[in-house]
Amino acid sequence: MRHPLLRPILVIEFLIALQTSFTLWSQVGGEYHFTLVFWLWKLGIGLGAATLVVALTATLVQNDGEMSRRVLSLASILVIMMLAAGALSYYAHLNEPADDDRDDESGSTISAASHSAGGRRPFGSSSRRHLQEA
Repeated sequence: MRHPLLRPILVIEFLIALQTSFTLWSQVGGEYHFTLVFWLWKLGIGLGAATLVVALTATLVQNDGEMSRRVLSLASILVIMMLAAGALSYYAHLNEPADDDRDDESGSTISAASHSAGGRRPFGSSSRRHLQEA
C-alpha cells in the first residue's frame, strides 16, 4: 500500500540529503579544499549522493525494510561516491596554490638603520633586540 505523502517526503529527504552531503564534505575534507574543487565535480557528487540516499529509502520502503541486492548495490555506490569526494579533496590538497605572501603577518616591516657618527644607536634598536629574543 502506497502512502499518499511518500513523494513529498522523498523530495524533502532529497533536499536535506543534498545539504547534508555538501556540509559533510566541507567539514571532513576541509572548507578550503572543498572550495578548490571544480564546481562541476561538487555538483555531480552532491546530487549523486542525495539521489542515492533517496533511492535507498524508496527501495527500503518498497520492500518493507528488507535488505535486497538493490539496496546493497545502492549503498556500495554511495560509498564509492564518498570515496571519490575524499579523493577530490586530497587532490585539491596536493595541488593547492602556493602562498605568495613573503611578508610577516602583521604587515609591518623592520628595516636596519645605520649607526650615526655620534655613536648613538638608532631609535628602537633595543626593542628590536627584545623582539628577536622572543
